[in-house]
Amino acid sequence: MNLENKKQLAIILMAIALGLVAALLATNYVQTRIQEETRKQSEEFKQKYMAKIQQDMDSLRGEITRLEEQQKTMAITAVSPAGAQEAEAKMRREQSKSSLALRTPAGRRAYTVMIDSLSAVGGMVNPGDFVDIIAHLDLPDSMTGKKEKVSTVVFQNIQILAVGTNLQAPNEGYQKQQQARSLKLTFALTPEEAGLMSFMERHGKLELLLRAPDETEIEVLDTASWTGLADYMFEKQGTELIIPKTRAVIETIPTQERDEVKPFIQIFQGGQLQ
Repeated sequence: MNLENKKQLAIILMAIALGLVAALLATNYVQTRIQEETRKQSEEFKQKYMAKIQQDMDSLRGEITRLEEQQKTMAITAVSPAGAQEAEAKMRREQSKSSLALRTPAGRRAYTVMIDSLSAVGGMVNPGDFVDIIAHLDLPDSMTGKKEKVSTVVFQNIQILAVGTNLQAPNEGYQKQQQARSLKLTFALTPEEAGLMSFMERHGKLELLLRAPDETEIEVLDTASWTGLADYMFEKQGTELIIPKTRAVIETIPTQERDEVKPFIQIFQGGQLQ
């Protein structure tokens, strides 16, 4: 074998060696990429499904706790009548959170009205609050035929059972209620109050006054009028408000009839009346 053939053979062997090295490196690269992708997908799987698995585990623990409490309640019920009453009261309290009928006090009726958000203390009312209700009524005038506006506090210390469909205070606060133009408020009213409320809705507008939690006093209040405002300003501030008279009412007072006394002459003769 001459020198030229030896050089060609050396080149061929070197090329084969370089090819083997390249193949080996390519194989290592592919395996590395496969391992990285496998690890990446595994991490994504863990992040995606571990939270769901944890949530299901928490739900299962809650269900186990509920069943344990139920077993304890059943055990207490089996031991004593007092335990049965306590369990029943607890069940009613739980049901009352989601039942409007059970939240309605005895002797009252749930009555729903639509009221402007601004008139409902700016929408800042919650189920369980107590309010006074002002009615702005269109009072017909029998003399002029026109309607006169009258404002007065009609109901006091009235409980709000629900705001919209919420039987409890909303978690997001008052934002949605304040943004709403009107609110559906459900009150606890007596049957008589419910009838009057329906009448006032048709003949006027309603407005609410929010009470403090411990304020339960019922006051005797006059109907708001120009005369009442003038008396209040004069009493509280010493300011005299002149109210012009719009009409005068004249009543004829009947006089008592008097027995008419007619003149008469009596003649006596011999001590006897003739």
